[in-house]
Amino acid sequence: MNPAYDRPGTRPPTENASAVRSLTGLRSWGAVLVAVLLSAAGVAVDALTVHPPVLSWGLRAGFVAGVGLAALAVRRGSIFTAMVQPPLVLLAVGFTALRLMTSERLTFTLIKVVNLFPTMLIGTALALIIGLIRLLSQPLHVPRSVSRAQGAHV
Repeated sequence: MNPAYDRPGTRPPTENASAVRSLTGLRSWGAVLVAVLLSAAGVAVDALTVHPPVLSWGLRAGFVAGVGLAALAVRRGSIFTAMVQPPLVLLAVGFTALRLMTSERLTFTLIKVVNLFPTMLIGTALALIIGLIRLLSQPLHVPRSVSRAQGAHV
């Protein structure tokens, strides 16, 4: 932690800020961890509530919430990771969960993972939209014309 912006009333540099400008964002690995943990929590809900165990609404809700929260909580300088991670997270979590929950052949497991495509599309679209909004609203560099205009009024 940098003591220069740990004091109350100070902001972290733009590249380290989350969607809430006064809070320091997560590193890229933290964004991946948030998405994986919330997706895994959704799988656990499905495993405990749906019989026979299948990937259902728990995974879908956990995945979408995880990638959305990761896109909001990641540092501005690491937003790219949050924007491209959803397909990889869903593939890893979905495949691992299905292999652990069922004893089906690999072919059937892969077909079930492919059937998660609509969920992946929704999560990826959400992460991309949040990421693009953050890229446009939190530029890393202030244009020269803006900085000159602010300097003239100071």
